[in-house]
Amino acid sequence: MRLPSRSDDFLSAPLVATFYSLRGGVGRSTALAHTALLLAQDHRVLCIDMDLEAPGLAALFDVERQVGPDQGVVSLLLGAEIAGELPDVTPHLLRAHPDRELYLLPAGHPDANYARRLAQLDPASWYREESNPLRMLLSAVGGLRIAPQVVLIDARTGISPLSAPLLFDLADLAVVTFFPHPQSRVGTGALTRALLAARSERAYTPEPRFLVSPVPGAGSPETRRRYEDRAATWISEWLAPAVLTDGQPAFPDVDELLHVVGYSEDMASTDAATAEAGGSAYAPVSEWIKGFVPRSASIMANNVGGSVVVSGSPSLVTTTKAEALAGLRMSAGIAEAQSDDEFEQTYLRTGTVQQALRADRPLIRGRKGTGKTALFRRLAMAGGIAVTSPSSLQTRRTWTPSSDTFKAVGSLIAETSTDWRVAWAALIGVTVRLYGEPRLPEFAIPGGLVCVHKPEPRYTEIDLVRDLRSVLSVPDAGLLVWQWIRELDTAIDEQTFLLFDGLDAGFGPTAADLTRRREGVAGLLALLGERGDELSRLRMKVLIREDIYRSVPVPNQSHFYGREVRLSWADQTDYLKVVIKQALRAAAVADLVRHEVPDALPSTGAEDLVESWSQAQVLDVWRVLVGERVSGGKTAFTHNWVWNRLADSNGDHSPRSLIRLFDRAAERERGWYESAPYERSLIRPRALVESLEDISDQEVLSVEEEYPELGPLFEALRAVGRTPFPAGELAGVEVDVVNLGLEVGLLGVDLGSRDDAERYRVPELYRKALGMGRKGQA
Repeated sequence: MRLPSRSDDFLSAPLVATFYSLRGGVGRSTALAHTALLLAQDHRVLCIDMDLEAPGLAALFDVERQVGPDQGVVSLLLGAEIAGELPDVTPHLLRAHPDRELYLLPAGHPDANYARRLAQLDPASWYREESNPLRMLLSAVGGLRIAPQVVLIDARTGISPLSAPLLFDLADLAVVTFFPHPQSRVGTGALTRALLAARSERAYTPEPRFLVSPVPGAGSPETRRRYEDRAATWISEWLAPAVLTDGQPAFPDVDELLHVVGYSEDMASTDAATAEAGGSAYAPVSEWIKGFVPRSASIMANNVGGSVVVSGSPSLVTTTKAEALAGLRMSAGIAEAQSDDEFEQTYLRTGTVQQALRADRPLIRGRKGTGKTALFRRLAMAGGIAVTSPSSLQTRRTWTPSSDTFKAVGSLIAETSTDWRVAWAALIGVTVRLYGEPRLPEFAIPGGLVCVHKPEPRYTEIDLVRDLRSVLSVPDAGLLVWQWIRELDTAIDEQTFLLFDGLDAGFGPTAADLTRRREGVAGLLALLGERGDELSRLRMKVLIREDIYRSVPVPNQSHFYGREVRLSWADQTDYLKVVIKQALRAAAVADLVRHEVPDALPSTGAEDLVESWSQAQVLDVWRVLVGERVSGGKTAFTHNWVWNRLADSNGDHSPRSLIRLFDRAAERERGWYESAPYERSLIRPRALVESLEDISDQEVLSVEEEYPELGPLFEALRAVGRTPFPAGELAGVEVDVVNLGLEVGLLGVDLGSRDDAERYRVPELYRKALGMGRKGQA
């Protein structure tokens, strides 16, 4: 099977999309009209009314009165049938919108003469004769002076000698409109299977897309989901036999091929389609089509044979691309693993990061992979004191607390009848003393502490535990240790952050360790809330994983309102900058961008400007790197495709996922480029699509390592094998484990509420690695 969406090249213009329905009353013509209005915002669009027995597009565009007696498709086809050549098409065109490049070729003027001419047409004979009026019409349309980029055809309901070739022979994209009533299942299924067996004039299989319309009760998500699920199950069955030459399913993601439109009384009562009359409901349909059309296409008519050549964005210089691909290397995306130089070159200072660097923001929350450790490293490199840190960080001291240290501290707390607040204060004092100068105050205890007498390079975790035991064993330890902290605060010359990171894995993975973590983190946050503001130079900065924060019982959490920052990547532009900044480290990539987008990168050494780029500049550079569109999906733009697929079920994004995807796609492009050159972008969009499964594997492995307690949930999801799925299929998994899955974004509520879920879903980021099909797919 050969599909346009699996090709790296755009089809020559115009792209032909046929809107078809087996039965009437499903809003096919309305869908076409509103899709045309949306497409015409950026493209030149021609609509052809081929529903010759019941023409309606002229009325929908409110130009019916402009259709002349001898104007339209019927006159053109009859003239070609009689004369063997097609009359000039241009006089038959109508402007369908005053401000957009939207044109209509109407069926004709519906009078008695129209009916007589229609009866004279013999479509069944066209494919037996040497000259075919229908093919002549489509060929002539492509050579029109208006040079349409998209042709939308409204086909007659049912299978007929005229509607069949509009689907199977001339269409690049077939938008099959139906309502999922049992009566339409067999017929629409047979039509779909026939479509999969067809080969168009371009030698492709027409791309099937399905529009479910009009769904009643559109205001009810449950109703919409029910119809969508039914349609998706049917479509999965219809498309299941379709495979590519390599044996892979031709249509693995049914959701991308299906769109549901609810019944709208306002739209149903509107006489004509307008840009303001609810057309946004058809935006996904327009996105299907946009995926096959270059955004900035310039069209040149070739007088030889009336063919049309489309050129998209200017091709990259081959030698430049080859050099850029060779030099392109992304970091691992993990702050702990980067060298200092690499970290400096790739670290992105967003508005949220700037907020998190402020001294009056002591609490930094964020989900896994949102950049907490990168922020920690930035603060540490600027002179911060690391009280706790991730175990994998290269700059970690040999005495920095580990899970064994915290286990020992838990025992000390029980022995001395103190609490975690006192233990944290003692740890702060010892750490500041080790980092500081000999002049700093000592803790008033007979014999002193090991940290005072032993050089820091020789200090060990054992020494740390001994010092903590000495401090906690003193009567009134809480008062005395805080007095010591105040003295240290006064003696420090300048503002210094006390940094706490690595609290997630730092306590250990066992059930006892996790209980200890809950108690320990609660004590740290209590100390921060009660005492943190008493210090003027030593400023506490706690970086904590979101799910841990939510699970910890902290009294007076409202104390942190206005004093915390939640790290997230809610801004798509900032998210894309992460990978762009890394890519520009390669000199050849920077040269390529400088040549293609000079206003973003005007001169050598201007790579640091990335953080100040506008959204338009970011998207221009992004298109140079990975192209503009992914063919044929609901989210045709590559930046939207990446944004949607790298989101967890909470809508959160990890820069690490993006870097991994980009790195894997670049590797694929290097492998393909020599045998199949592609010059419209540094990395072809298909490389992103085919790399997603690899990234899904990595992301699932990361979550499994980070949250070992989710093991039973992972087993259950792999057994379920599809998404979304009834909530009852997780009945054997403990509620706390399911709630953690929801918290970390592995699982989302698809229907119902978190407290009373009827159905769950798994996001695309994790779905493939878990072996889960979509909806009706096994």
